[in-house]
Amino acid sequence: MTFIISHKSGIPIYVQLQDQIKELIRQGVWPGGHRLPSERDLAVQLGISRNTVSATYKQLEADGVICRRQGSGTFVCHDSNSLLAGSGHKERLLKIIDLAISEALQLGFSIEDFTAIIALRVRQRKEMLNRLQVAFVECNREQLSYFTRELELGSGVNIHQLLLQDLLNGTENREKLRQMDMVVTTLYHLDEVKNMLGSNATKVLGIALEPSITSIVRIARVGAESRVPVVCLSKTFGNSVIAALEKANLIFEEMPIITTHDQGQLAQALKEVNTIIASPGRKKDVEQVAPNAEIIEFVFHPDAGSITLLKAALLGIKDSSKAATGV
Repeated sequence: MTFIISHKSGIPIYVQLQDQIKELIRQGVWPGGHRLPSERDLAVQLGISRNTVSATYKQLEADGVICRRQGSGTFVCHDSNSLLAGSGHKERLLKIIDLAISEALQLGFSIEDFTAIIALRVRQRKEMLNRLQVAFVECNREQLSYFTRELELGSGVNIHQLLLQDLLNGTENREKLRQMDMVVTTLYHLDEVKNMLGSNATKVLGIALEPSITSIVRIARVGAESRVPVVCLSKTFGNSVIAALEKANLIFEEMPIITTHDQGQLAQALKEVNTIIASPGRKKDVEQVAPNAEIIEFVFHPDAGSITLLKAALLGIKDSSKAATGV
């Protein structure tokens, strides 16, 4: 069990801990009925105040994610996974719909009128979102492809993949970038991308990335004396993986970064290795040459706050366009 606590991120520690516990439950690492560490033990493990852990547990209990049993300890609630998956949000949405129906009836609209108006509004919104052009800029093609899939918002928004190096090397892609309704990049490259866009820099959104808790937890079980290769498409991605692991105090005897696409060379490099870290784009290659090894897919993904911010920004663009066109 490994948590990543940053004292420099500006995010309160209890919030970081709460989010990571939720992710462990969501990923099934901590299933319903799993017993959580005591407040004291977790505080000692993380080197933080017991009051911080207590505040985290109290909030999770209030949210219905964990439950305390007198004399037994603290456990993951059996229905917590469905709660985290969004059933709570669904209930909230239904209440909003019920309230809208009541308001419509009071204004003199029939149920049929309300249904027709809602159908029209949904169609207008979908058409507006389908016209939005969003570019995602990253320095690593592997992460670029994965993040683009992660950022599919189910709204029909057109997402374009642009490598940072291509933007630096030519003006054609920069012009394409200027034509986008929104440009999304990681916080690492936010200033670079803003400088490229100049006066259009206001439409650039920076998002924060975090390693998957599932990946970190699996890697934490590997002995520090082990040789753990990182197989990926680029050295950049491999170095990002190693940096993330070092931040979590996971340091191994040897962690070579392997980028070769020659299956023979790959098989030789992975010979007699028990654990292999693979990027999303190389996992299948590794499975073919090392079927008996433990293969841990290492995934970076936008954090939940960034996804929420992105959705809100897209709706803001849509509303601005609607006002300009009179839709």
